[in-house]
Amino acid sequence: MTGWPGVRLLLRPWWLLSHVTIVALLVVAVNLGFWQLRRLDQRQAYNALVEERSVLPPVSMAGLVGGGDPDEVAYRSFEASGVFDVDREVYLANRSLNGLPGVHVVTLLVGTSGVVAVDRGFVPRSVYLAGDPAVWAPSGGEVVVAGRVRVAGTSRGGHGDEVDRVDVADLSERWSVALPAVYVESGTGVGVGAIPVGVPAPPLDEGPHLGYAVQWFVFFTIGLIGYPLVLVRLARRDPDVDDVDDVSGDAAGGPLDG
Repeated sequence: MTGWPGVRLLLRPWWLLSHVTIVALLVVAVNLGFWQLRRLDQRQAYNALVEERSVLPPVSMAGLVGGGDPDEVAYRSFEASGVFDVDREVYLANRSLNGLPGVHVVTLLVGTSGVVAVDRGFVPRSVYLAGDPAVWAPSGGEVVVAGRVRVAGTSRGGHGDEVDRVDVADLSERWSVALPAVYVESGTGVGVGAIPVGVPAPPLDEGPHLGYAVQWFVFFTIGLIGYPLVLVRLARRDPDVDDVDDVSGDAAGGPLDG
């Protein structure tokens, strides 16, 4: 490469900055590709866990209030009888179903073996704003709830009875009860008519992670191969000759332009 006249051009400050920028972008691209592959591994592990837990026998109310590791019962099916306490109810805001905005209704289920918060399902925003709780109220008396066990999270805020997620510490204080560290997603609506709509089972697809990883690796490959080819082409050119050619061309075209 020492015989290539354009090499000195590529050592100018502007080109050195370009080289550093391209290398940094290549490092970012390949790391983002591997990050998406790790996300894919996590998603596959999650799918395997959900499938494995879904075929286990349902957890009873007593199985939730035993104080064990909540992760051990996560995604297990749940079935228990009890009575809903509609005076102890909150709404998960900013939820949607098939593109329709709404809320999820979370109500305290009181059973003979304990209590648990139950996400009874989706209520369209327009119905919720109408303000008639009788529309999504559970049937009176004892009911049998079938659903899935989910680990509760930590609320990041809310307004009144609207919260952003099921936080059992917050609900325990709000409702003056000792809740287990999990809650239940009801798989079927238990309200009057079709409202609330039961919470769909979690999707077990692999998401877009593999496609994103391929895209980042393609970007990396294009930069890794394409940028050096551009540099080689520029290095083989003699910038002094190019300047002379440009000047000669301008001189030859001068009278015609006049």
